[in-house]
Amino acid sequence: MDTRIARLSGWLWWKSAALAYLLPVVICLAILQGWFDPAALVARFSALSAGTEVNTTQAALVAAAGLFSVYPMVAAIPARQGLCGRYRRDELLTEACAAENLRMGRALVAVALMTVILPTVQLLILSWNTGPGHRVLSLSLDGSTLSFLLSAGLLLTIGWVMREAARAGQENAEFV
Repeated sequence: MDTRIARLSGWLWWKSAALAYLLPVVICLAILQGWFDPAALVARFSALSAGTEVNTTQAALVAAAGLFSVYPMVAAIPARQGLCGRYRRDELLTEACAAENLRMGRALVAVALMTVILPTVQLLILSWNTGPGHRVLSLSLDGSTLSFLLSAGLLLTIGWVMREAARAGQENAEFV
């Protein structure tokens, strides 16, 4: 086994384990801050007018939408941790590794899509009490989000290719 793969995989496994606990807490604290201080939400969304008033119902809906986005982020972590654990144990190019890669790729594609959809939904919720002509619907896709989406798609593709390679390897091993 390549000790570099084992060392890097071990380091990434521990990093993933820490993220599994820290990420949900940090995200939930940020969401709760907006819920308990609705006026602070206006500052986070630059498309809103400075005088936009946000009530607690809007803040709660924005928080609920934010909590909805946590799932794909958190779902990617165990897949990454599982993949790194397999690599650490010298299990390379197997169907199980491919399955972990596919899980992680799907979750990261969902995260990338949520970074486009969620702010749009939250902005619409925050602006629904403004007068006609002042409601805001903004959909944006910047270069970093597009790059993230393409990288997640590449990871998903690598997972599919790994799965096919593992199946072909298994068929070849059975044939010999």
